[in-house]
Amino acid sequence: TGTALLPASTDLVPGGNRALLTLADGSTIILDSAANGTISRQGNIKVMKLDNGLVSYTGERAKKDTNKKEIVYNTISTPRGGQYQITLSDGTKVWLNAASSIRFPVAFTGTERSVAVTGEAYFEVAKDVEKPFIVQSNGAKVQVTGTHFNINAYTDEAALNVTLLEGGVKVSKENNMVLLKPGEQAQVGDNIHVNANADIEQVMAWKNGIFSFDGTDIYTAMRQISRWYDVDIRFNDAIRENLYGGIPRDSNISDVLNMLETTGSVRFKTTGNMIEVYK
Repeated sequence: TGTALLPASTDLVPGGNRALLTLADGSTIILDSAANGTISRQGNIKVMKLDNGLVSYTGERAKKDTNKKEIVYNTISTPRGGQYQITLSDGTKVWLNAASSIRFPVAFTGTERSVAVTGEAYFEVAKDVEKPFIVQSNGAKVQVTGTHFNINAYTDEAALNVTLLEGGVKVSKENNMVLLKPGEQAQVGDNIHVNANADIEQVMAWKNGIFSFDGTDIYTAMRQISRWYDVDIRFNDAIRENLYGGIPRDSNISDVLNMLETTGSVRFKTTGNMIEVYK
């Protein structure tokens, strides 16, 4: 094929559980190298790193004057080639994909639970009908009381996508608003378009440790690969190719590229941290 890949001894390895915790005072903790146990105490909340690498916020909620207390925010961010899982103080579970972040209050003390997200995240929101959970990202807002959904808000993608797996969500941006049912996806750009039959398996593949391509265009696929392996991509030819198939995200990059080459219409040259794409 004329393809030149990195030799196996220098093959690029997949991403892993890597993230940075930024505390309210601006200090940072590298989560992947932090020891298990208590890594921070903030008011009544204790931040724990558990044996499985999960970060959990737990503690006693203040019983009086909670609305008068200053809200303390933390941020957890993953690099390219990183992912992480967090349990917030209300019990909500969050999975972050590569090159993503979540900014959240250490304790939810007001009338709502509001967080901000960049990149991609999957939420299993703890149910609380009296305190709605709100995710804000790129000018869009997703509001729920308890549900499972995925939000893809990478700025290099064509639209922000909110995909509902369980429960119900309200997605709004400016004067537009839609209510989603399970299996639906809101595609948020200048307007909000609802796809009634979202490909849930493909949407959730990243959380399940898989690259899943089901008619995925080569440019979208290579953006996913770029984030997970922390590599730069350069297209030397215009390629109109839709990809099909799946491969584990714990594969070395040569295995992924070799699979893509089986289409017969794309080939790669890898030099250092750059992957060049040819017809």
